[in-house]
Amino acid sequence: MTAIHDQAMHYIYQQVLERLLGHMSQAQRASLQLLIQRLLVAAGGPEYIGTFRVMVLQGNDRRSTRLLAMLRAAQLSIALRAPVTFQLRVLVVSLPAVSSATLEGHERSFNALFMQDDPRVQLQMIEGREVVPFSSRPSVAPERWLLARDAMLMFGHLVDVRPEALLGSRLHLELADAVGFALRAQAPADLLITDMPVRQRRRYLVWARRSLRLAGGRGQHVPHQCLAALAHGLSRLHGAVGGPLGAYAQHLASVAVESAPLRVMAIDDLLPHLLEEQQLDLMLGNRFGCAEDAWPLAAFVDPLALAQLHDLRARCLEPQASRPALRLADQAGGNNQRDVQQIQLGKAYGINQAQLVCLMFGPFARQGKNLERFLQCRHADMLVALPYLHRALQGKPCPDAVKDWLVNTSGLTLGQLRAIYEGRLPLSAWRVLSNLARRDVHLRLLPRRPSGQRRGFTGRP
Repeated sequence: MTAIHDQAMHYIYQQVLERLLGHMSQAQRASLQLLIQRLLVAAGGPEYIGTFRVMVLQGNDRRSTRLLAMLRAAQLSIALRAPVTFQLRVLVVSLPAVSSATLEGHERSFNALFMQDDPRVQLQMIEGREVVPFSSRPSVAPERWLLARDAMLMFGHLVDVRPEALLGSRLHLELADAVGFALRAQAPADLLITDMPVRQRRRYLVWARRSLRLAGGRGQHVPHQCLAALAHGLSRLHGAVGGPLGAYAQHLASVAVESAPLRVMAIDDLLPHLLEEQQLDLMLGNRFGCAEDAWPLAAFVDPLALAQLHDLRARCLEPQASRPALRLADQAGGNNQRDVQQIQLGKAYGINQAQLVCLMFGPFARQGKNLERFLQCRHADMLVALPYLHRALQGKPCPDAVKDWLVNTSGLTLGQLRAIYEGRLPLSAWRVLSNLARRDVHLRLLPRRPSGQRRGFTGRP
């Protein structure tokens, strides 16, 4: 029975390969042969290809989907010529949280490539900082996002709440943290393949090295030799951003990393035609738009998250007289599509709409400068408790109900709120956070905020 099953699967894989080749252009088939040669060389020869482990990050763009199709074609082509082929590990990434529509799109591609039941393929996805088996129905486990949740809230309240900064270069630390976790698995990959253009790779490396230098990290972090080390260093920075403010010095001082054997193979030179119009998208069920393809560094970010955050911030900044009421999605009268989308933005993190609105106002930084305005706009019934709110944020005795309100409204602990209120950080930590706030998710420079709108640093204690 086993022999019959293996023969049937071999026939199915051969049909999948024929379909793939039939949907490829002549230039793509030529690039496929070059890709196969590079993989065999990287493995050390055909005799080692059976134990060679290849990893690829699957993003939310056509480039990622077509690269996966090329790797699948290479895997199946080698399997037809030799008894064994390389192991392929696919890691689906979409930050801050992957949407159901995105997961369904990936599932269509995986099914078209017949990857779900192939023991040579490992399909995984990132949930928070954990790597879990791929599923089109992600589990609801808020504890997986605890570090990422604290990092986003602390960064927004303490440094910059602009959507481009909040979901900007800071997300690259979150991604590095999850990838670093994946690389420390029991069977780590031997090679990571990317088709990111060389200019984008250089921009990312310059940003990463600068961030590590500001944090006191050491090492060359050569991309073709030490990707795991680079991911580990950025992961430590992410832990510092999301951890207790008093522990910044300890976290940042320990960012120094050691070399690791994971290599990177950049094949953007082989696949310049990946973004051409072609029939391959029809086979894969690819519905990603062209807009996402122009910015490879943003391929791992949920394309709707930034728009939803912009919409929420615009509504918070509208004049009070014309501002519509913001209701939670599960409250009566609050089930319109816009409210539901905004709730989805923080759903995975365990952040409700009231806490997102609080984040947009930033009421606790600079000794609660915007606290009274926040209460006037959104919590007028708490204005009478304003003196007690300041006492709670200063660490002075106050009613427990006031403390509970602060925690529930912000989503942060009292210790974190008091640190934000005082705004006292080590200078090295402030430099790292300010550097993160300077660039968006494409790592382009953001315009500086007016001095009256800046938050946080007030000097050393």
